[in-house]
Amino acid sequence: MLSQRLRHRIELQERVEIVSTAGESQGFEWRTADADGALLDDVPAEVLTGPGREFRAADAKQAETAARITMRWFSGLSPTWRVIWDGQTFDITSIDVDLTGRREYRLRCAAGVNDGA
Repeated sequence: MLSQRLRHRIELQERVEIVSTAGESQGFEWRTADADGALLDDVPAEVLTGPGREFRAADAKQAETAARITMRWFSGLSPTWRVIWDGQTFDITSIDVDLTGRREYRLRCAAGVNDGA
């Protein structure tokens, strides 16, 4: 991996359920994820966005942008997480790894439709 390509900084967030003291679910919130005790709020990455697309859903025009994000490998990445970059929220749609499976992640992401909800 060429480290000079990792010029962007991203934040990885995980969805956490909020539980009341009585044990009842009160919804969820997004928190900065952590891997091996380190917060993932300033992760070096390469973010490549492609052309967006527009489509109709629920009688309303929707917009979606695709992104490909490359970053160093670490243990514990989940496809249920989301990525925050430059004020945009991206849902992780797939996670690919390099041939060795231990050098880098290649994430395919989408933004604009549900923002990870």
